[in-house]
Amino acid sequence: MLRLQAPLPDRYTQATPEDLDGWIATAKDQLGARLLVLGHHYQRPEVIRWADQRGDSFKLAQHAAANEHATDIVFCGVHFMAESADILTGDHQRVVLPDLNAGCSMADMADIDQGPTSTRSSKPGTRSPPSPTSNGSCRSPT
Repeated sequence: MLRLQAPLPDRYTQATPEDLDGWIATAKDQLGARLLVLGHHYQRPEVIRWADQRGDSFKLAQHAAANEHATDIVFCGVHFMAESADILTGDHQRVVLPDLNAGCSMADMADIDQGPTSTRSSKPGTRSPPSPTSNGSCRSPT
């Protein structure tokens, strides 16, 4: 499923790995406990090295929900993982998926009409239970 996202500014796409590392380290220092970076264990080493917690998608979503101090959660994974974290976290927390096109071929095979439906919602702007192909309320960083 294609999710449109504004292109990253040249500052980021043309940056050296050292520049990116410096900017990430500075942001993590400035935000402190308000920032939680979650990394799915399939991520590349240059991404996973910044994760505060690593693991499978459900474990990471549970970790996000249990971390009340984090107001900004960056989920380095695919869309349905970030959507699950968004549903489980509190209203004061924002889940960001850095790449809205990060998808899962198995999840994309699911037809929304094949899954269970409910009018009950755990958070404003979301459906419960979530569909693996729903767009939830996860946000792009731009």
